[in-house]
Amino acid sequence: MATFAKPENALKRAEELMNVGQKQAALQALHDLITSKRYRAWQKTLEKIMFKYVELCVDMRRGRFAKDGLIQYRIVCQQVNVGSLEEVIKYFLQLSSEKADQAQAQAQASEIALDVEDLEAEKRPEDLMLSYVSGEKGKDRSDRELVTPWFKFLWETYRTVLEILRNNSKLEALYAMTAHRAFQFCLQYKRTTEFRRLCEIIRNHLVNLNKYRDQRDRPDLNLPESLQLYLDTRFEQLKAATELELWQEAFRSIEDIHGLMCMVKKTPKPQMMAIYYSKLTKIFWISESHLYHAYAWFKLYILQKSYNKNLAQKDLQLMASSVLLAAISIMPYDHKHGAHHFELENEKERSSRMASLLGFSLDSKKDTREVLSRAALLSDLVSKVS
Repeated sequence: MATFAKPENALKRAEELMNVGQKQAALQALHDLITSKRYRAWQKTLEKIMFKYVELCVDMRRGRFAKDGLIQYRIVCQQVNVGSLEEVIKYFLQLSSEKADQAQAQAQASEIALDVEDLEAEKRPEDLMLSYVSGEKGKDRSDRELVTPWFKFLWETYRTVLEILRNNSKLEALYAMTAHRAFQFCLQYKRTTEFRRLCEIIRNHLVNLNKYRDQRDRPDLNLPESLQLYLDTRFEQLKAATELELWQEAFRSIEDIHGLMCMVKKTPKPQMMAIYYSKLTKIFWISESHLYHAYAWFKLYILQKSYNKNLAQKDLQLMASSVLLAAISIMPYDHKHGAHHFELENEKERSSRMASLLGFSLDSKKDTREVLSRAALLSDLVSKVS
């Protein structure tokens, strides 16, 4: 491990090594300094070193080096100058995105370049052999070899940044921005596998936030600003899930939002609740849950009628017609009649979950049909939709 009397010396040495083409040695020199316990007091020179360090990490696609260095720099900055850490991370994200964009532009074939099922999967020897034996076109192969590694690195960058920023009240806005950009990445390139992983990562971060309540610098979800950031992230997740037509993930995203509302005992703004019920209408329709589909339409109608003063009368009538059509499309008889006990219990548990998402608290001992039914909804329509 190289040792330097001053941080400036490490930066100078790294630049000398880069000038003679020894990037790996330059990266190692900076890494040794960043991880050294001798330099744990923040100074401007360390920030300059970190900028150079992330440049090398991105240029050489050294994701593990980048993560290690950023974790160490977080320790240095957290209580002294967290803004410096934020600037370094933004620069890291910018460089990674630019490299991916440049690779895509150079290949001019993004649909070929991202023909990979899983960005985290390693390339197997048999895949390499097959590409040559099958006579894969040279351009297709070069496009894939050029673009896919940079998109893998960009995906790794998003994961790294989210891990470093998780449950940090001083950087929660940057965390939310990174999550939104990761969702857009999955949406733009139809990355369904990565999207599922991303949802699970964010879900686990919230679980750990509630689990370790004595953690220093832990976000307080009772603060309106923090709660709004967390809700915005979940709504972006919900929008992306429906656009990717990952309906199971969309349902889980709705449950995430509902769980967050229950946790803080606060209802989001009417505009957000309108999105919430609008997405529920799609999810319940796809799942053929016609009763809950109709109730979601009913909730959306009542919400828009109460809060959206700019809604035209024609649009309100169209929405009322949608509610009525949804209601009369519900089967007037129980299609589960004669089903096995186990199947009925599963249906009861599923119905209870869907009802809770609509704001109905049901007694577990009672049958859901005693509270929510076609007849009850039509009765409500007669009294409230006018």
